[in-house]
Amino acid sequence: MLTITKIKYAICISCFLAAFFTANSISASEKYDTSEDSLASYDVPQWYSEGKLGFFMHLGVFSVPAYKNEWYPTNMYYTADNPNMQRHPEYASSFVEHHTTTYGDRKSFGYKDFIPQLTLDKFDADYYAELIANTGATYFAAPAIHHDGFAMWDSKEIEWNAMKMGPKRDVVKELTDAMRKKGIKAGVSTHYGRHWKYYNFRPQFDTWDPANEGLYGKRRGDTEPPRPEDALKWERVMNELIDSYQPDYIFVDGGVCDARTEYNKDYFSDALRRVTAKFYNTSVELDKTVALSWKRDALNPGEAIYDTEKTIEGGIQKRPWQAHFTVNGSWGYAGDKPAFATDSILRGFIDIVSRNGNLLLNIGPKPDGTLDKNQERALIEIGQWMQVNGDAIHKSTPWKIYGEGTLNGLRAGGAKNWHYDKSAIRYTEKDGDLYAWFVDWPANGKVTLPQTAQFNAKKIELINAPSALTFTTKDNAIIVNLPQNKSGQFVWGLRLSK
Repeated sequence: MLTITKIKYAICISCFLAAFFTANSISASEKYDTSEDSLASYDVPQWYSEGKLGFFMHLGVFSVPAYKNEWYPTNMYYTADNPNMQRHPEYASSFVEHHTTTYGDRKSFGYKDFIPQLTLDKFDADYYAELIANTGATYFAAPAIHHDGFAMWDSKEIEWNAMKMGPKRDVVKELTDAMRKKGIKAGVSTHYGRHWKYYNFRPQFDTWDPANEGLYGKRRGDTEPPRPEDALKWERVMNELIDSYQPDYIFVDGGVCDARTEYNKDYFSDALRRVTAKFYNTSVELDKTVALSWKRDALNPGEAIYDTEKTIEGGIQKRPWQAHFTVNGSWGYAGDKPAFATDSILRGFIDIVSRNGNLLLNIGPKPDGTLDKNQERALIEIGQWMQVNGDAIHKSTPWKIYGEGTLNGLRAGGAKNWHYDKSAIRYTEKDGDLYAWFVDWPANGKVTLPQTAQFNAKKIELINAPSALTFTTKDNAIIVNLPQNKSGQFVWGLRLSK
C-alpha cells in the first residue's frame, strides 16, 4: 500500500525524469552553440560549393529617388556639425542639395515620404526567377532589409514594412516562392546591422519626430554608442526571417561590425553568433543544408562563408569563399546606366572560380519593380555563355594553380583603359579533366597554357566546339592550335583529357 510519502517521492522522481529527458531532447536538437568550435563544425553546403554563381537584389525605398546610390537616406540628412558624417562632406552635401531642390526641406518631405512612390506595380517575381534560372545561378537572396530599416516582407518586428506601406506586398515571400519553383536555393539579403546609427537626428528633420521611430529608430546623439536593445532588435529581425522563410542562404552585410569597430561593443557580434547557431540548428531540424556569408571580422574563419565586396582573394583558398559585385556599378537603382561589359563580368567570374570562390552578382530594379534593359541584357548574355560552359563550371574545383596573368574584371566595369593580360589563363578541374580558360582569341591562333605539360593531356578540345585540336609541348607549357574560324565569345574554355 502506497503511503503519502511514497506517492510524493514517486511524483518527484517522475518530474525529475521528465525534466531530464526534456532537457536532453532540447540539447540534442540544438547541435550548434555560439562557440568557435561549434560553429566551425558546420561545413559549407555541397549545393553552394558546386554552384559557383548566385544573385542578390537591392530594392527598397532608396530606389525611388534613384540618385547616385542606395545611401540616399543617410546622405540626405547630412549636416556639417555631425562628426560621424565627415568622411565625404562634399559628396554628401550634393545629396542635400539635390533633395531640397527637388523635394523641399527635410522636415516636410523626409525619407519616409518616398514610401508611397515605391509602388512595385510592375514587379513580377516569376520574371526574376526565370531570368536568374537562365543564368545558370544556383542561389538567390531576396532584398529583405537595407540600412534604412524598411522591411520588404510582412514583418511583425518592423511595423514600417512593404506589406503595410508602399507596394502592400511581401517581396521576400514572392521571390522566395518563385525561386524555389525554379529549383533555385532561396535566401535573404540583410543590411540591418548599421541601422542603429544610420540617421542624423535634428529638430529641422522629420527624423526628430517620435512618430517616425518605426523607420528611423529612436532619437540619439551623434556619437552615442549602440545600445544592447539595438542588437536584440537586430537579432529578433533575423530570427523572424529564419522562422518565416526557412532561407537556404543568408547574406549578412559588414555593417554588423560597426558597433565593435567604432565603440568596442560586442552586442551585435554576440547576437550574430546566436543567430548563426539558430540558423544552423534550424537547418538540422528541417533536414536541409544552409549557407551564411559574412564580411569583415563579423565571424571567425571557418564559422561561415567569408565574403568580400568588390575584391578577389589571392591564391587558392582552402575553404569556399565568396565575392559580391554589382552588374552596373550601382547597388540600388540609380537611373538607367550601362551594365558592365559581359566579358569583364565573366573574366572576374572565372578568376573567382579558379580560386575556389563563388560570385554573388547584384541587380537593382526600379521602384515600379522592373529591371532596366541594360541589366537584363547582361544577365541574358551571362546565361547564353553558361549554357555552353556551365557544365564545366558547376561542380568544378581548383587545379594545383589558379593560372597566370592578370584578369581585371567586374570592378573595372568594362572601363576603356582598364588593363588585363590578354594571354592570361585560369585553370579548374572536374572529373579528371583539366579546364583552361582564356580571355582573348589570339590573332596567331595559338594559346599557351603554362605549367600544363606535366598533365600529360592526350586530347584537347574547345568546350564550345568539341573536336580534337592539335597541340605541342614546349618547356613546361602546352601550346594549342585553335580552329581557323573563331567561335564563341567573352571567355573560352579548353578541356584537357588524359
